Amino acid sequence: MKRLIPLLLLLPALASAQERGEVAFNKACAQCHQARTPTEKSTGLLGSRKPVGPYMDQVLRRKSLVEVRTWVESPHRINPKTNCDTRLLSRDELDGLTNFLATVAVAPQPSRRMMLRKQMTEQVAARDARDKAEAKAKSQPKNQGKK
Repeated sequence: MKRLIPLLLLLPALASAQERGEVAFNKACAQCHQARTPTEKSTGLLGSRKPVGPYMDQVLRRKSLVEVRTWVESPHRINPKTNCDTRLLSRDELDGLTNFLATVAVAPQPSRRMMLRKQMTEQVAARDARDKAEAKAKSQPKNQGKK
């Protein structure tokens, strides 16, 4: 219980940091990007608006947070032709934006094929280790070390 109380006291601070990151995203990125890929197509009166830039959850599947942070800090150093302008973000807003993007990044579910491949690799490794141990046990004489 003693450990739980400080954590409960930190929850509002974490929520406000999340909100600051979302505000920073809306301020600097939302003109061209959306945080998450829409799960379903929604068509309003004017149809659906696709962002100019990629969805950030998809970017974070390919790039690390450090790489995205480097981009956000100085996009024109990486790509001089970019329209991305993040000069007005303070250091605190950059931190909040990075934390917000970390919550956006949801690891994709591995495909069935990848799961089966992983399972097969683990089973083959276990079988090889077992066979190696059995071969080592058979190669040693039973009365070794006895006088």
